[in-house]
Amino acid sequence: MPINDFSHYQLTWYPDKNKLTRPIYKSLLDQLKSAIERGILTPGTKLPPQRELADYLDINFTTVTRIYKLSAQLGLTYGIHGKGTFVNSMVSIR
Repeated sequence: MPINDFSHYQLTWYPDKNKLTRPIYKSLLDQLKSAIERGILTPGTKLPPQRELADYLDINFTTVTRIYKLSAQLGLTYGIHGKGTFVNSMVSIR
């Protein structure tokens, strides 16, 4: 159970917890791709910090780290050390 209550805290992206299937990292990556394709996450949008997203979803922090790393390898996002992870402006969904 998450420790924090996100009802008064805005995340820029709220993945659907009910749609997470195993392996979790793949289903979460699919949700991220879908949010970008549908324009929910626009270029330049800062994604939630990894620890906060992990807490919101009640999953392991390393799972979110893996998703952010994979999304960067796919060119969906990019990270700036100390600043965060952002949706890439030149995204081509495959």
